[in-house]
Amino acid sequence: MNIIVNSLPLEGLLTGISRYVRCLYTVLQQTPGVSAAYFNGRSCSGGMPSQAEPAAWAKATERIWRLPDAFIAGMRALHFLTFERKLRKSCGKTKYTLYHETGFVPPALDDIPVIYTMYDISLMKFRAQHPRERAQFFDFFFKRRRHYASHILTISEFMKQEIIAHTGFSPDCVTAIPLAADHIFSLRNDQQISAAVTALHIPKDYILCVGTLEPRKNISLIIQAFAQSKTDIPLVLTGWQGWGYKKWWNIIKEARLEKRIFITNYISDEMLACLYSGARVLVYPSLYEGFGLPVLEAMSCGCPVICSRTSSLPEVSGDAAVLIDPYDPDDCAQAVEKVVCDTAYRNDLQAKGYKRAAEFSWQNTAIRTLEVFDSVARQSTHHSHK
Repeated sequence: MNIIVNSLPLEGLLTGISRYVRCLYTVLQQTPGVSAAYFNGRSCSGGMPSQAEPAAWAKATERIWRLPDAFIAGMRALHFLTFERKLRKSCGKTKYTLYHETGFVPPALDDIPVIYTMYDISLMKFRAQHPRERAQFFDFFFKRRRHYASHILTISEFMKQEIIAHTGFSPDCVTAIPLAADHIFSLRNDQQISAAVTALHIPKDYILCVGTLEPRKNISLIIQAFAQSKTDIPLVLTGWQGWGYKKWWNIIKEARLEKRIFITNYISDEMLACLYSGARVLVYPSLYEGFGLPVLEAMSCGCPVICSRTSSLPEVSGDAAVLIDPYDPDDCAQAVEKVVCDTAYRNDLQAKGYKRAAEFSWQNTAIRTLEVFDSVARQSTHHSHK
């Protein structure tokens, strides 16, 4: 099997989508009989592209976001059309078994099966939680390109049902395959945790919140809950400062919490593993998730988890997390106090978390993904012989 895959997510920061592509193809390319060509919009490579340097990438992205929405939408559309044209040219030069789309929408390809990974439908259900130009791009191209998808992959059973209900794709054409924590996420020792805490200039005792700092991650709720909570343990926010940053920063200032909330920005996986390992609890109050990798990452590092009782998060966390209403700051505050103050309860969550995280692996994800690839490729060959 010779797969051509959209590798553009691999050139950004190592966040949700890029982690999915990197972890999946790290296993797939080690599988006998499977080869992958990484298409970056210009040409194909036999090896995965390197991740972006975080500071430079964030600076470039912030410059783009200062431009008018209509201009960015036009740039994005032009880039996508150029991407399609060069992709068709690449597929015409080499015989590939199938194309795997890992970005926003499937491209217009007629002569090769297209597998499209759809992580969530937040651009349909939570438009206000995305930059306007991103939603405009999706609206325009999704309805015009969706029929090019031979099969849809998604990352949770919850999301499978969402896709079927809101997009009209047939249930037979949608497969849910769960993700897993990267192997780098495991419990670190006290010395490693202490070194990371010192390097990041944060307190030794802290509550952790991980994820891109943007509206959909519901950062404002955890700040409101933190203001209501009786605990004086500081809060550490870790992640790339996405769009909408100033809105929740104003909440911090209004609550006069500047001295109790620490922001690390984007950090390396090694640093993140240390922060998970040293945190009292991870609070993950996201409004809508296709999967929610930080939940399993934290559990793999022995960190108790509080997460939303919405979307895919109960499915991922099982009985190993405290579930809260992501629209109720008081519910979140009470959950934090319970986990922080009750050592036995916290230890029980930790033990359940280890067990739950171990139920997921990228090897299983890759095996099931390859089964879908093989099925679609066989169907395509069958139809072409008719």
